[in-house]
Amino acid sequence: MLLLSQHENAWDHASLQRGLLPDLALEGDGFVTASHYAPCRSHSLLGGDFYDVVRTEDSTVHVIMGDVSGHGAAEAALAVHLRLSWRTAVLCGQTQVEQAHLLEKILVKERRDDETYATTVSLVFPPHGRSVRVVSAGHPGLLHRHPGGVGWVEPQRGIPLGLFPGHGDWSESEVVLGDGDSLVLFTDGLYEGRTPAGRLGEQGLLRLAARHAQLPSQDFVDALVSGAAMLAEPCGGLRDDVAVLHLGWNRSVRA
Repeated sequence: MLLLSQHENAWDHASLQRGLLPDLALEGDGFVTASHYAPCRSHSLLGGDFYDVVRTEDSTVHVIMGDVSGHGAAEAALAVHLRLSWRTAVLCGQTQVEQAHLLEKILVKERRDDETYATTVSLVFPPHGRSVRVVSAGHPGLLHRHPGGVGWVEPQRGIPLGLFPGHGDWSESEVVLGDGDSLVLFTDGLYEGRTPAGRLGEQGLLRLAARHAQLPSQDFVDALVSGAAMLAEPCGGLRDDVAVLHLGWNRSVRA
């Protein structure tokens, strides 16, 4: 009975996490996603990291990734609140900058601690387009996968949400994509881990990504996470939430 109860609890845990995390399967063909999500707290369903992907009626794909400061249940609840608010804002037709202002107002209203803030990055992929619109509120840069390898993209960053409420300086930038290109988003838990040689950092992550540049999307994501975890293992492993999203149009169905 005990083993059955443990099995049922594990199944309930996994089912609840799937219900709280977004379904990345999009209607229609042509857009490919791969992902990884792992909270840092043992036995936790969610952490302060969040992401979501929405395809609107005009076939535009909208994406967000965010990271609420802190690691408690309150931060995880706030992350879910921000994700669902963002999804509503997208479906109501708000621009990316308008979404950032709205999410900051919600964060300030709902946070328990005045020092809680969040970094976010939102992307808009026009239907089979060759560029992506990006708005960053203090979030890390992106990995740009292309047939020649992997590069680092640093969109213009505004300040994180809630850091200086009412003073957001967010603006839109553009990333040009070629055939077969993809973008990889992540939270800083992926590269902030300590290694025997020091912090992995952005350049260490880029070197790790380059070693796996030829892998398919989900294998690439898995290799990034496992590689970062392996490098950090001698120093206690990855100690922050980790979220990764791999995004791009399938070249074979591009217009």
